[in-house]
Amino acid sequence: MALIVLEGCDGTGKTTLAKSLAKIMDAKVIHCTAETPNNFDFFYQIIDMADDRNIIADRWCYGQFVYQTEEERNLKGWLDQSELHDLELEMLRNNVKVVHVIAPPPEVEERLALRNEKTAMPVQEIMDLFSYHLNKSIVPVIEWDTGESQWFSGFKRKGDL
Repeated sequence: MALIVLEGCDGTGKTTLAKSLAKIMDAKVIHCTAETPNNFDFFYQIIDMADDRNIIADRWCYGQFVYQTEEERNLKGWLDQSELHDLELEMLRNNVKVVHVIAPPPEVEERLALRNEKTAMPVQEIMDLFSYHLNKSIVPVIEWDTGESQWFSGFKRKGDL
């Protein structure tokens, strides 16, 4: 079985991609939000669930380091790497696939506007923060572009699922 983690800025198409992959893979989608526990045990349980069935995680731990202050996070950060490092080691051991979902910032802004959503900081800054944190990950990250031009010709990706 497999666990595929989708991360990236709001409005990049993570949920749409999660639903499509779930149909193809007969997978359960787990949407991680600010309201879910988002601690080591929570993520480990999801990894463990993927032993028995395919799971698509719509967002994962990395969003904490983009959208939340240090006090709001449930995992220790990059400076105190104990929990995050241990989680990434579990991800490596269990062959978890991490997909950084991107799209051109103007398209992301348009998608968010259609949903009447606003971001606390500029979209480009959020996307840059996700790139920064995912580039620090010890887990290989696949980049998947959901930009409008990509939807018509298929998804553009770097790496293989």
